[in-house]
Amino acid sequence: MRKEEGFTVIELVIFIVILVVLAVFFILQKIDLEATYDDQQRKTSINAMYYSLTEIYHPAHGYYPSEINEDSFKAVDPELLFDPFGIAIFEPDSEFSYQGLGCDGEGKCQQFRLSARLEKEDDYVKEP
Repeated sequence: MRKEEGFTVIELVIFIVILVVLAVFFILQKIDLEATYDDQQRKTSINAMYYSLTEIYHPAHGYYPSEINEDSFKAVDPELLFDPFGIAIFEPDSEFSYQGLGCDGEGKCQQFRLSARLEKEDDYVKEP
């Protein structure tokens, strides 16, 4: 009698199921890591803007601006003003937001609030 070599159908099905489970696990981990990385990038941007406002802008001007844009806020790398989707902080759909608080009619504010929407955590908020 001749012995056939190879895998049975059951062995192949079990192998494919194991591969699919590993692939799903890998994809879920990759998505989780990307979300964590994006959140960290958002926090880094908010922290850089916060530092620039409190340590550079306010001491130089004596107030905080009523709004941030690329022209009036040159102390920060312009790339940090954009969220991971490329939307600037001063645009309505941005994941970043800036609010000048206690502003007078000239756009000089006493306080501010910076925030970022995060994927894996609550909103990240910085206020002086």
